[in-house]
Amino acid sequence: MVRVAVDMMGGDLGVDSNVAGIRRFCLDNRPTDISFDLFGNIAPIEAAISKLGDFPSDLCTLHDTGDRTISSEERPSIAIKKGGGTSMFEAISHVALDRADVVVSSGNTGAFMALAKIIIGMISDISRPALVSIIPNIRGRSVMLDLGANTDCSATQLAQFAAMGSAAAKILLDIESPSVALLNIGTERSKGTDTLDEAYKILENNGNINFVGFIEGTDISKGTSDVIVTDGFSGNISLKTMEGTIRYLLHLAKEEIDKSLICKLGCFLCRGMMISIRNSLDPSRHNGAPLLGLRKVAIKSHGGADAFGLANAISAAVTFAKSNFIPSMTEVLASLKTAV
Repeated sequence: MVRVAVDMMGGDLGVDSNVAGIRRFCLDNRPTDISFDLFGNIAPIEAAISKLGDFPSDLCTLHDTGDRTISSEERPSIAIKKGGGTSMFEAISHVALDRADVVVSSGNTGAFMALAKIIIGMISDISRPALVSIIPNIRGRSVMLDLGANTDCSATQLAQFAAMGSAAAKILLDIESPSVALLNIGTERSKGTDTLDEAYKILENNGNINFVGFIEGTDISKGTSDVIVTDGFSGNISLKTMEGTIRYLLHLAKEEIDKSLICKLGCFLCRGMMISIRNSLDPSRHNGAPLLGLRKVAIKSHGGADAFGLANAISAAVTFAKSNFIPSMTEVLASLKTAV
């Protein structure tokens, strides 16, 4: 039995969307070995559930945290001091106490990272967790981190992200020796900040990591490297820029299709291909980023995720919880241990 702890008060769309997301996951998967611990203000949660006649209440246990929440504007330092008793804090604690196998939250990313680091704890030799995601590209798929947990990183932390990313690519992408690159404003060795220069020196002298140097933004979609390493500030901007560009392109395509009957007919004839392209580009289908470096599984859902997006984040959470991911990552990290 996999127990999923969900922060029901997190996210831009509120409780209704989170409730609908759990319902959608259950309708799509008909789980028999999964249960949910829902943390938040019971009154609005029950009100949202009552609107859905087929909500899987038998799979869910509600935990009342009242109206104590962590807002999207809350600084991580404040969240640490005042987070006790909030839906996010209690959901994370449930996993730390082995009462659940994985936690999912669409709430404040910085607060989620900070609280998870303190409450769950870190794998040995890793100082900060990093948000990672699989990014589709021309060649296939790449692993990219950090995507928003750490806005400012030292060279040592970037080197640790490289080790975690390499371990993740081995496990998630089944690549024996994944290529690792640092995201920069150019591929030339002379470009970049002092921090990137120092991280480069650390990685080029590590024989256990297949470091290939710098890549730039255009290389992300080319699939130039298997692992893309950056700080959370640049990574989050890159990710959201890609998501925004995809939505814009889909919008343009729809506008062009609607302009003429011939375009509509052509779209109908290519319907299967169009659906496949749309699905492969839809960010909601790839929602749910694990925080690497923690001793337990914690999944960050996009703050703007709708019911479909949250359902996919839960699916990712269940997949990681059922796998041997944490022990496997710990083992790979030990073999990649760097002098950082």
